[in-house]
Amino acid sequence: MLTWEPVSVRRLLPYAVLVAEVLLFFRQVLFQEGYVIPWDLRYFHYPHAEFIAESFRRGELPLWDPYTYCGRPFFANIQTELFYPPLWLTVLASNLTGGARLFYWLEWEVVLHVFLAGIFAFWLLRRLGAGAPAALLGATVFQLGGFFASQAQHMGAVNAAAWMPLAWLCVIALAKTRSGRWLAGLAASFTMSVLSGLPAVTIAVVGSAMLLALVLVLFRAAPLRLPLAVLLSAVWALALSAIQFLPTAELNRHSISQYRSDWLQTGGGLPLASLVSLVAPDWYGIFDLKTYSAPYQPTFLYLYCGILGLSLAVMASLVRRTREAAVFAVLSVACALWMLGDSTPVGRESYRLLPEFVRAAVHPEFAMPAWTLTVAVLAGLGAEQFLRRPVLAWSAVAVCALDLTLAGSGRSLNTASLRDEPGVTPEHFEGSRATLQRMRLLVTGTTPPARIDSTDASMNWAMSAPLIRIPTANGNDPLALLRPMQVRLAFAKGERWGAYYQISDLESPVVDLVGIRYILSRRALEPGLAERAGLVHVADLAGEKVYENTQALPRFYLVNRLRPARNLEEAAALLRSRNFAPRVEAVVEGALAPAAGAGGAVRVLHYAARRVELEVDAPAAAFLVTSETHYPGWRAYLDGRERPIYYTNVAFRGVAVPAGRHRVVFEFAPGILWWGCAVSAAAWIAMGVLCVRRRAVAHTALALLP
Repeated sequence: MLTWEPVSVRRLLPYAVLVAEVLLFFRQVLFQEGYVIPWDLRYFHYPHAEFIAESFRRGELPLWDPYTYCGRPFFANIQTELFYPPLWLTVLASNLTGGARLFYWLEWEVVLHVFLAGIFAFWLLRRLGAGAPAALLGATVFQLGGFFASQAQHMGAVNAAAWMPLAWLCVIALAKTRSGRWLAGLAASFTMSVLSGLPAVTIAVVGSAMLLALVLVLFRAAPLRLPLAVLLSAVWALALSAIQFLPTAELNRHSISQYRSDWLQTGGGLPLASLVSLVAPDWYGIFDLKTYSAPYQPTFLYLYCGILGLSLAVMASLVRRTREAAVFAVLSVACALWMLGDSTPVGRESYRLLPEFVRAAVHPEFAMPAWTLTVAVLAGLGAEQFLRRPVLAWSAVAVCALDLTLAGSGRSLNTASLRDEPGVTPEHFEGSRATLQRMRLLVTGTTPPARIDSTDASMNWAMSAPLIRIPTANGNDPLALLRPMQVRLAFAKGERWGAYYQISDLESPVVDLVGIRYILSRRALEPGLAERAGLVHVADLAGEKVYENTQALPRFYLVNRLRPARNLEEAAALLRSRNFAPRVEAVVEGALAPAAGAGGAVRVLHYAARRVELEVDAPAAAFLVTSETHYPGWRAYLDGRERPIYYTNVAFRGVAVPAGRHRVVFEFAPGILWWGCAVSAAAWIAMGVLCVRRRAVAHTALALLP
């Protein structure tokens, strides 16, 4: 008969308290109908997760999204978290329970990562010598404090930050021992952070671990080899996560993300005004966004870690300071300067010294979890020093949890009402089932389904395309491909770094070229403009009007005249020229003889995300034009033989076809994915060997360090 020993109960009690705190904090979204985690979780992460779930139900790996931006490489977009194991478990749980409540399972994933962050913070403080109550207080500050309370909508940020205290724990352990196990643990924590989907927070995780190592060396609490061990773990993590890292690196070279420094100028970061929230969490009225008017992003104006937690952290830093407290006090100052970025002279000048590609990748505001963790650690160390009596320590935990819950729980930063904002699901669009049903009837009249776009309509049509399965030529993604955005700039006003622009020139022939069949607008178009653009009003939805573009070109057609271009810039200029006639000509990059034929027909035999089959009947040699986004990994086959794909009309796929009837097949098989798989597999095998024979491998790995 199994019995529970009292010591086992005592050991489990901190974990029970941590989970109770998190469940109480998120009680509305988890246990009350009509409340959800808001913003990006609903409109950015949910569509990605639904696309993954739907692909898995079909037995496919979701490599290519055909619904957004005329197509995009889904697998390469790190924000989709396609290779993050906890998301696979979330999708599996949803699919096994019918698939109708995927968003609810995503909320549970977020909440459980907050709990995971608390567990790791508890372990970190225990490693630093804090007793269970003191470690529990620090963990409470971290999991209920400013970062997780304000950033619950950013699933990638929450998931990545949850691994930060585990990384710090491994660094602390490596400061005392040459253990391959801890080296592997550090690499694994970095890897999980990478796969979590938000590189800015991953940079904070790895960067803060390196800062911790350097500060430990500065205080002579660790050998000089410790920063090298952190660097070795970071390199190992890149190998472990190569299945995602390599495709994302390739995508970055083809996306607008490389131009972030165009508008950022320096580094960004939290405003100094955010520091007021340390003692007055609602000073700027961020709890009621209906009346909020400050010129800052409200989710970055909440740093509250509790009055008691902050007080204990200050006391640990300034009164009877131990070496551990001194280390984390220095680290706290460094992370604060990092987090504030441009808001301080030191941060501003430091970021100006960084290369542009580094500034484009670093988002200083997402160093917030690192700074919050330093406060949490200092609060735990302070509790260990000044609350020695157990009754005081446990009472402090209760006071701290209550304070943070009353301040941050159920606020607009982490909780939204479906009554106020119904959102988008596979069944309704912004609360209207009729709207979604009507649009689906319109677009599914052809194969493939027709594309939509907007000139003055809800952004959710672009954001939720994979969720509602209505193709759009638009989107809103920081990793949007550069070439499709250059095409959009032919009929929309914006900058090269932008991710979302609505149509501003309805008369542009490029609108027809992209195959936009339906255009939505909140306001009725002027009759003269609609007539010139070939637009016919066909439906009235809830608050929006739908116009059919009668001049839209099909997704696949033949032309007999080519305009050669040497590069993207020249191709974009030709596309935007006044005399460009997309019905009879195409702008093609690469050495190619002009097509000679005229007429011909293209029939779609099969259309799927990763494979398109066409039957082409050309009376003479011609050029097959598509409005399907081209990207490395797409291949074309003419009657079974591979043929080169040319960048056509800036962003799309085009193939030369000879006279006669032929079958043309496009397939997406990205080689970079399989290279990434091979590297990741080798790295994980190495970790498995390390776990089995850790002593021998540890001595081999660590012998490389001085």
